[in-house]
Amino acid sequence: MSAPTDGGRLDTILAAFTATTMIAHQVAAKTARDSLFLTYFDVTWLPTVTIAAALVSAAAVLLFAGLLARRGPARLIPPIYAASGVLFALEWLFMSGQPQVMSILLFLHISALGSILISGFWSIINERYDPYQGKRVIARLAAAATLGGLLGGVAASAVASVVDPRAILIMLALMHLLCSLALGHVARGAMAQSAGVASMPTHRLLLEPLKRSGLIRRMALLVALVAINAAVLDYLLKSAASAELGADPDRLVHFFSSFYVIVGLGGFLLQTFVGNRALRWLGLGGTMAALPAFVLTGGLFAFLLRHLMATALLRAGTAMFYNSFFRAGFESLYTPIPARDKRASKLLIDVGADRTGDMLGGLVVMLILLAPAMATENLLFAAAGLLSLIIGFLIFSLHRGYVRQLTSNLRDGTLSAADITATDATTQRTIALTQTAVNRDDLLREIARSRRDIPKATVEAAAVLRASAVSDPVVEAIMELRSGDAERIRRVLVGRTLSADLLPHVIPLLTREDVLRDVFRAVRPLASSASGQLVDALLERRTHPLVRRRLPLILSRADNLRAVQGLLDCLDDEGPDVRLRCGQALNRIRSNHAHLVFPVDRLWTCIRAELAGLKAGAAIGREQEDEGLHHLFNLLGVVYSPEISEICYRSLSGDDPGLRGTALELLDNQLPQDIKQLLWPAIAPGHKVEGQKRALQDIARDLLRGSPFRGKGGGDLGDTRNADGMDR
Repeated sequence: MSAPTDGGRLDTILAAFTATTMIAHQVAAKTARDSLFLTYFDVTWLPTVTIAAALVSAAAVLLFAGLLARRGPARLIPPIYAASGVLFALEWLFMSGQPQVMSILLFLHISALGSILISGFWSIINERYDPYQGKRVIARLAAAATLGGLLGGVAASAVASVVDPRAILIMLALMHLLCSLALGHVARGAMAQSAGVASMPTHRLLLEPLKRSGLIRRMALLVALVAINAAVLDYLLKSAASAELGADPDRLVHFFSSFYVIVGLGGFLLQTFVGNRALRWLGLGGTMAALPAFVLTGGLFAFLLRHLMATALLRAGTAMFYNSFFRAGFESLYTPIPARDKRASKLLIDVGADRTGDMLGGLVVMLILLAPAMATENLLFAAAGLLSLIIGFLIFSLHRGYVRQLTSNLRDGTLSAADITATDATTQRTIALTQTAVNRDDLLREIARSRRDIPKATVEAAAVLRASAVSDPVVEAIMELRSGDAERIRRVLVGRTLSADLLPHVIPLLTREDVLRDVFRAVRPLASSASGQLVDALLERRTHPLVRRRLPLILSRADNLRAVQGLLDCLDDEGPDVRLRCGQALNRIRSNHAHLVFPVDRLWTCIRAELAGLKAGAAIGREQEDEGLHHLFNLLGVVYSPEISEICYRSLSGDDPGLRGTALELLDNQLPQDIKQLLWPAIAPGHKVEGQKRALQDIARDLLRGSPFRGKGGGDLGDTRNADGMDR
């Protein structure tokens, strides 16, 4: 209901503007780079300039990485945006006199600074917002960046049509200068976090993870091979564009602007609607393998048609699958890498291996161009197909190496299952199987240690018990639940009535999206009878955060004071999401079981603590603080009436002045004076707290009669579609 202060809201608006402008600039810059280069140079020069751009980019990244480590992105990135804008203006100024020199400079400029500035922007955002704020802000910025990808291509095409293709450079200069000003304001909030950053790792420290880990070596090799393949496909596209469109800058601008818009939008749609599902269905290896599989099939299609549009679809589809499927799977490969190696290995892989691949790709294309002209295109398609096959084999090798490394780290304690948010089938299965094996090994070791001191008769009796346990249905069910296999787990959850002795093995499954609905359906009937076990898991701070957020949804079905007490005990939890869920659960129990006696004094203490934690300037209707105030109204509903409290909350944030006034009158009449003094600045800024003379029942009757929200409440806590929204 409320949001950050005006300064915080302004920062978010400026950050969204920067994200939109930054990605629009990236699309327009690539359009200008490719179209102007092909206007003034033959396409055969592309491998040479690609190699040069990769060298300049690698040097720039290493230089700025050291500067960023010492000064922080908040101080460094806005001035670099301004300098880049000035450089674009100078390139436009001299383009008419020295078009070839400026085209090369433009190619190097965009290649060297593009990734640095985008990475720097996200570094500032990560330092400006804490993780709780960042979840919402980054989602909005991602949407703004998607919009920017569409606007950039359209703007480049429009400027080229109305003025001149070279005028795109002036547009690029203005966009980067605007980014500098907007980001400079946002970065002021990140200055404190930027201070005291450790210096950049040395070259030796960068190479040490590569020596220690076979997984890191194979990841670097994979990135290099993908970059080589991209360079080959890029040359095929630009060669076909140059042959069909000639050196006409207008046609080239329109073609490349449309191409980059389609790539950005298609990659976003793939990742949004298919990417996460692919990770759950196919695992890491299968998700990443979609990239080489597409190149093989799309490459065969383009090879047979030999047309610009077919080649463009091949290159666009490759970029889309890389930005969605491949990157989603590849980022998960960093999970088992130790923290001390992760930062260095990421820089080494994402920058070093990628730039090395660009250079090697340019050399591969140059070698192929030495062949007779008639065979060049055939050899390029053959090289792309061969590289795709090698990439596919390497992906499945990486998949096996990832599983081995993750299993090893879990076994030796280097990595804890509680520290991993597993969104893919591979990681979920590996964690489940490893934990089962570790528990079994621990048990066998304990038995072996004990046998030395146990009489022979006792050992024989234990053997009989172990043999009989194999046919024990509870033991069999536990083995199925801990198998990690979704179908085996569902058979237990759906095929039988869950008993309390299985509950400790079911509760950890609340982290798994693929069986979540089945877990909820199986555990809900135990909400009252096993509320003690559920509360114990909720109060245990070492329980997985997802489990602690989802347990209140189950406890909301309970009908006893044990569940109420446990939910109350969590109202002082450090996690805002946990407190919100517990308040919702208490509200529902209050609605369904009015006979239960709730400790009102304890609730008022929690309400006062939440009010004291409201940020200065919080006001109704502002989204950033909405959950905090909604939580307060949930707690007020537990004290008074859940329905009346929910209607007040909705009326105060609505547009009907009559309902808003009636809600304020009701709260003014009902709430203690100290509560009103703290709450009023958020729900009625500028209004004084005034005692009302009307009878409380008359006010409530007017509110219920006029409210369109009656009976809607806050949503069914048992509906996992609504309840799990903020978990993901």
